[in-house]
Amino acid sequence: MNPDLFSVLFMTGAYLVVLLVAYFTNSDTQFAWRSLHELRWVILDTFILTYLYGLFRFREGATKQHYDIEAKKDSAQPLLPENSEGKIRNAARTAGNLSEQLPMFVLCMWLYAQVRPVVAAIMGAFYLAFLLLYPILYGDNFNQYVAFSTVPRYIINEYMAVSFVLKAFDLV
Repeated sequence: MNPDLFSVLFMTGAYLVVLLVAYFTNSDTQFAWRSLHELRWVILDTFILTYLYGLFRFREGATKQHYDIEAKKDSAQPLLPENSEGKIRNAARTAGNLSEQLPMFVLCMWLYAQVRPVVAAIMGAFYLAFLLLYPILYGDNFNQYVAFSTVPRYIINEYMAVSFVLKAFDLV
């Protein structure tokens, strides 16, 4: 089977499963704009996410500075210590992955918080826990174990997004 076709079919099936789960788990909830008090745990998740974003970006910059990447960029063959390329790649991909996923997560969590603020905060906490696994699982090179960090985060985002849309359009 064509890998592109397989990817499309797999993701379509995954979205249908998430849609069914979201439909049945949100049928007893009400959409309403929530107060700050109701959103306090979502606010905490957002604060922690902002802290991690700064930490991962700082780690990326500090790693580049430690190995003097900018100065060595101009030389034909930059001489880096053994195993440093993996550490540089890990820092860059950890920060890059967070940057890529951050807008979707924040949007999904805050919209879903208008449906179920406590559940949104709990899912946000799990999202952050899976996010913290990324640099550990990545190691020095990308590998299949990174999926244990990324796939659950995709599912959390999809669930929150689909749940909000179902409630916003009174489909549940």
